[in-house]
Amino acid sequence: MDSSPRSLQPISNTINDPLFKVFLRLRPSSPRFSLSETRFLNTAPGQSCIYVTPPADRSRHKATEKFAFTRIFEETSEQREIFEETLLPLLEGAVIGGQDGTLATLGVTGSGKTYTILGNDRVKGMTQMALEVLFNAFGHRVVDFNKVDLQTLDNSEALVLDTPTFHERMQSSLDGYSSKRSSFAHITTPNIPSVSGINIPLPDSTSRYGILLSMYELYNDRIFDLLIESSSSSSTPKRKALIFKKPSTISAWDTSKEQKKVVSGLRKVYAASYAEALQIIEHGQANRTVSTTHTNNPSSRSHAFLQIEIKRFSSRNTERGSANLCIVDLAGSERSRTAEAGSINRSLMCLGQCLQLQNQGSDNGKPSIVPWRQSKLTELLFSNSFSGAGGGQGACMIVTADAMGDFSATSQILRYSALAREVSAPRISRSLSVCSSVSSCSESAVDALAGSVSSLAIATDLTVPPLSAAPEEPSKDTIIARLLSKLHETESRLQLAEERCEALENKCLFIEQSVREEVADDMELRLEEVRRSMLDRLRVEEEWREGYVDGKIEIMKRGIQVHKDAPRSVYLRIEELEDENERLRRELMQLKREAGNRSPSKGQIPREVREAGYRTPSKGQVVKGRKGSKPLKDVLNLEAFRALTISGER
Repeated sequence: MDSSPRSLQPISNTINDPLFKVFLRLRPSSPRFSLSETRFLNTAPGQSCIYVTPPADRSRHKATEKFAFTRIFEETSEQREIFEETLLPLLEGAVIGGQDGTLATLGVTGSGKTYTILGNDRVKGMTQMALEVLFNAFGHRVVDFNKVDLQTLDNSEALVLDTPTFHERMQSSLDGYSSKRSSFAHITTPNIPSVSGINIPLPDSTSRYGILLSMYELYNDRIFDLLIESSSSSSTPKRKALIFKKPSTISAWDTSKEQKKVVSGLRKVYAASYAEALQIIEHGQANRTVSTTHTNNPSSRSHAFLQIEIKRFSSRNTERGSANLCIVDLAGSERSRTAEAGSINRSLMCLGQCLQLQNQGSDNGKPSIVPWRQSKLTELLFSNSFSGAGGGQGACMIVTADAMGDFSATSQILRYSALAREVSAPRISRSLSVCSSVSSCSESAVDALAGSVSSLAIATDLTVPPLSAAPEEPSKDTIIARLLSKLHETESRLQLAEERCEALENKCLFIEQSVREEVADDMELRLEEVRRSMLDRLRVEEEWREGYVDGKIEIMKRGIQVHKDAPRSVYLRIEELEDENERLRRELMQLKREAGNRSPSKGQIPREVREAGYRTPSKGQVVKGRKGSKPLKDVLNLEAFRALTISGER
């Protein structure tokens, strides 16, 4: 392989040059996934056209169709060959000329889109080869993350992290998921194909470079970041939808007339090596929405976007320029009548209409208005191309198809994406018998066939020129061929109308789901407000009760403190008062007793006499006591004297 530098070819978006260079890649057929018994896609040697031949069970009214592409890759084409033809020119334009680029894969489910973009455990995909080529080209000129302020330089409100910090956050969020944590820590790196011989020349010898990676998906027409922490609380965590808008600030190096739209609020991770870049992509793929389909298990159910932002710095670590390379893995169309499948089919139908219009405009030499704002997918793909903000960005699309897969879905994808289409004469296997039978049929049979075609044309709003009432005999074959061609065209339009009707039904389902989600979100917000209000009321009431109890406790503390701080004189005074009370109480009791004994009854001896130990004598006898004998009258006189003495003291 020639390792000399490739000459950079400018990618123009003029009228005569289509916006997307469309390549077709045929997947090797496998009996396990084949839905058709015969091969319906065929190529001619040395041509960039493919012929779609209807299977035998559908060939009654079908014509062989011919589609033109930029190039067709056969089943034997290798990943490196496709990379050099499609993605490598975009890499050169980004590194050398600072030109933005987009690579997208389109095809039915199970046709090999994700394999083309990401490969598998043994073979590298377009993404791995692009990153390896970039890091090989930059070599030791990769700038240190700590020497540049990438957060300030970013104008998309993104959170910029280096890989070690990002890795720590991911490990902490995956504590409950050992399988995911082990897969994140041990990334398998395929070795084939080798890209060591591919070199991209750098524009100068002093510039330094840095690579920022971000990943997001478009699921149900909503943008979600894929480089976020995995929630351990729920298997399906509620994610925040991002906005696609123009940035609030303008970069100094952006010289375009109109600002490019960006996805606001993404998480961007700085990759200093090829191994770090693979770890980041592995985590983004783990967060992507997948499910089981009829033809693929598991199958991607969202449109995934990998954005490689190439930063260019001077030797003094000041920014000189930036280029974005976006690699898109589009989800495959699905026949399931669910809101998820309806969103995918509707976005792919809008993409096909945009591709058809831009291809028709380039063929006719007249600019055509492409309705890229009618879908979020087309807005992400085309907004920076048709608005003049892309600065002449390059774009390639790889259409993947299985020659023995689903005929209807594959032919529809080819109609959308092909650069040119040609419907050849209908393939009629019984042409001799038809011609012989027509030669013997009457004019009324021909008129009846013409009438049936006209009725179908009226049903689909198709104008059919009237036939001659009496054509010449040699022109009947031409008339039949023309009628069959019109019939085929009418059936095609009828099929397209049915597909549009199905798309509208899916759109209604999607709108219903969106309304339900919005109502549920609003109800959750209101319930959250009520819960917060009740918590606030409980908190206020609890604070009031705590304040009331604290006040009571404070009053009790003050009383206890006053009691503790009283001087000793108070205690002495209290003791004196208590003694005085006791003394007065005794005197009171004594006075009561004396008052009771002041006029004793006759024959009774006073209490003092009894207390002195005198016994009651007989009349005229002497009272004998412990202190001696005294006459009774003397004792009585003594008692009277004492009573008088007490009265005088009072």
